Amino acid sequence: MIGLLSGQSLTEFNVNFWDFSAHVGMVGGKLTQAQLAVRSAAGVTLPLLVWALFISVVPRKANVTLETLKLISSMAFINTLLAWITLPVLFLFGNAPSDDVTNFLRYSQIPPLLLTVIAIVLYTAAWILFLSKIDGLRNEFWLFSKKSHETLDAATRKTVFAMASFMTVCLIFVLAFNTSASKNSQNKFSPPQNFIPVAQLDLSKQAYSSETLAQFTLDKPAYVGVFIAVHNINTTYFDLSVSGPNGFNSVILHGEGYNAFQDGGLWEKKLNPGTYQIVLTSHQSPGTTSVYLETH
Repeated sequence: MIGLLSGQSLTEFNVNFWDFSAHVGMVGGKLTQAQLAVRSAAGVTLPLLVWALFISVVPRKANVTLETLKLISSMAFINTLLAWITLPVLFLFGNAPSDDVTNFLRYSQIPPLLLTVIAIVLYTAAWILFLSKIDGLRNEFWLFSKKSHETLDAATRKTVFAMASFMTVCLIFVLAFNTSASKNSQNKFSPPQNFIPVAQLDLSKQAYSSETLAQFTLDKPAYVGVFIAVHNINTTYFDLSVSGPNGFNSVILHGEGYNAFQDGGLWEKKLNPGTYQIVLTSHQSPGTTSVYLETH
């Protein structure tokens, strides 16, 4: 939704039925760093808001069916915050995989440990909210154990029916969204239109130390996009960054002990006037890297 409101086009839509989260692919638009950060956080924020609304309106004591839904939904939704607790720590040491969390850190420039602390606070608050909506953990589990098998079987059937109905509705939405997205289909490992290649490197031939792959000059503030694609990479150190005037430096892709059959992504930022360089530091290793640039 954030991407669509910002003028982007949908290219992919998938739903994870375990935590009811969605993965989307978007292209186009002129998103600011703040909008890109919000887009990265939206994937975990919306499910949590839906869960918080649900858990807030249900009664503290309910039948077995509703209690089951309260327990299952709380475990699924709240635990999505675990990635936001652990990945910033890995990001700090350059070992985090490409994810909404790492994208949020790059776009927002928030200190990784601060994000971990915020996530821990939210995680704790969510479980406190859950505990406030049940009649104690002992009573919650005792509720299931003291019910007859017939009652539990009936409750299970109702729960399964409710979840199956919800998933059916989700599947219908997925099919509808992907039918629309197919018109904007794009290989995530291929550069967007209008991007020009500036470097294609075989990392097995040599190591690179602060190697300038491309240089560009902006006469006025403008959006710059850098797309990187890597194949069969297995290196102890890899860092691709954009550097510029007044000490500007922004990481495009960084990894230590970085191993991937295929990886890549798009870095976008509005830059001030000045001369900028795309700089690579990489140990000699198997793999190839392709870098593409667009200024607009």
